[in-house]
Amino acid sequence: MKNSTISPKIKWSLEIAVGIGIWLAIWQIFAVRENNSFLFPDIPSTLSALGEIIRTGEFVKTVSSTLIRVLIGLGSGIAAGGVLAVLSHHLSFVKAFLAPILSVIKATPVASFIIILWIKMDGGELAIFIAFMMVMPIIWQNLIDGYNSIDRSLSEVCICYEFSFIKRLRVLVIPNLIRYLIPGIVTATGLAWKSEIAAEIIAYTRDSIGQNINDAKFNMDSPTVFAWTLIVIALSIALELIAKLILWRCKKWASN
Repeated sequence: MKNSTISPKIKWSLEIAVGIGIWLAIWQIFAVRENNSFLFPDIPSTLSALGEIIRTGEFVKTVSSTLIRVLIGLGSGIAAGGVLAVLSHHLSFVKAFLAPILSVIKATPVASFIIILWIKMDGGELAIFIAFMMVMPIIWQNLIDGYNSIDRSLSEVCICYEFSFIKRLRVLVIPNLIRYLIPGIVTATGLAWKSEIAAEIIAYTRDSIGQNINDAKFNMDSPTVFAWTLIVIALSIALELIAKLILWRCKKWASN
């Protein structure tokens, strides 16, 4: 008689489900003990608020506006970081010029940038620019690390065998860069999303998730704050999964 075994994927899914269930139970127990929906709403009231949000006609418009701004900031940050990384690799003075300011950007709290730039930009522009600023240094640094990881001996072999520029890119440079670019983009996606929401909340960006969270906070409507937070978490997870899927396909294509 053969022993039945559970596949690793099913086992992992079950473990995740159990973990989520435990945390939901902790949430509900804590909410019941507090017995104060203004401070810590329970799961039923949060789910009720979530249903009301989804049923409103503005829900799709609100989420779409925030997603579009995130994608613009993310895309422009990836593009700019990629171009600057290539320039920095080939021109040392560009790297010397960019390194200090990018280090400052990475070290400065997001809230500080939002407050400083809020004076000059409206909410929508600010949210996009903040996402861009959070993404670009990550992509730049990861690609620089990718360039530095290229084996010099393999590069010399390409020169020795007179590989064309395109062939050298395909067999040596791109595979090395992709290994560093993929985790960079995944990290940048999550950071762009969080910084976008923070900018929308602080700058009170119209027609945005951040504006709705702000409104619920001022109205002391904690269930709605929690409900929008659940939406933010769900969308963040979805974005990262989509990014991983796209990047996995790109990596597969590049390896062929």
